[in-house]
Amino acid sequence: MIQTSRFRSIAFAMLVAAINGCYAARAQDAAQSVSTATVTIGHWQPQIEAVGNLRARWGTDLSFQTAGIVSEIMFHSGEDVQKGTVLARLQLNDEPGLLDQYRAQAALDEINFNRDTKQFQVSAVSKAIVDRDRLTMEADRAHVRSEEGIIATKELRAPFAGRLGVRRIDPGRYLVPGTAVVTLQSLDPIYVDFYVPQNLSPHIANGNTVSVQVDAWPGRAFAGVVTAITPQVDAQSRTVLVRAQLANPDHALVPGAFARVTTSYDTAKATVVVPRVAVQYATSGNSIWLAVRDAKSNALHAHQQGIRTGQSRGDLVEVVSGLKSGEKIVTSGQMKLYEGALIQENNAIEPDSSATPAPPEE
Repeated sequence: MIQTSRFRSIAFAMLVAAINGCYAARAQDAAQSVSTATVTIGHWQPQIEAVGNLRARWGTDLSFQTAGIVSEIMFHSGEDVQKGTVLARLQLNDEPGLLDQYRAQAALDEINFNRDTKQFQVSAVSKAIVDRDRLTMEADRAHVRSEEGIIATKELRAPFAGRLGVRRIDPGRYLVPGTAVVTLQSLDPIYVDFYVPQNLSPHIANGNTVSVQVDAWPGRAFAGVVTAITPQVDAQSRTVLVRAQLANPDHALVPGAFARVTTSYDTAKATVVVPRVAVQYATSGNSIWLAVRDAKSNALHAHQQGIRTGQSRGDLVEVVSGLKSGEKIVTSGQMKLYEGALIQENNAIEPDSSATPAPPEE
């Protein structure tokens, strides 16, 4: 009885193992559903991609040269102003009185000089008196100019046309020289400064066109032109600083913003391009799954192929070696593949494959 029960247990275990093995074999033989695409040749113009920062053509924090109490503020935060516009004034003390005194003295000196000059012409006075009158007049005129200069330092004027920032002072506040009153930025045109690796710097020249994108305006590209190249390689980063100028009539671009810069060079070249999602990235080397058709059974099987990738543009990646035009690649479903796996095409949903994809809608 015991032997019979033991025999039944062994038989049941063997049956379960056989069933599991059958299911495993069926799972392994079942075709894996994947999407595929045919490798094509694209014509890509070589590009340099870099990051940089926007910079105003002119920009500075405005301040008074002299100390004093703020008496007038004549601007609004965020206002556009012209060159020479008076923005603020400091309180005047005895400067106007001294200026009137110097002007009166200079006027009297001029009268004395003119009178003595006429008398000298009839030999009524000596030339020494005329010379003394002239020097006295010039000295008092210099006092007038000096006092006018002192009063001018009590006025803050816009040194160039631009847009003001947020006001940082209030009337009645005592300011020391150099205290920031407001920032002034010239926004049109605007610069973008970016760094290019030294090995690519020979491809950059004044007049090259650039395309600039910023996070504040997704999907919008701003066109510019290279205007300056630093004639020196940075010893730390081994890069060259490049500046491009962009038209900014609507003031969409603001100084300090992070920017992505792209510039093209040479002529377009034929190259193999594939969807980015098709590439399997790894530290040991990149690869891609091929859909290879069996000559006898006409079935598709998976084969992992090593590749060397180049530049990326939008949803596409350049393949420098490892693929050729016409080969069929797997674009989705790669995670369930293994070497030689049977696959079935299902291209109902195709992955994005644009070199200039549109930004996602919010």
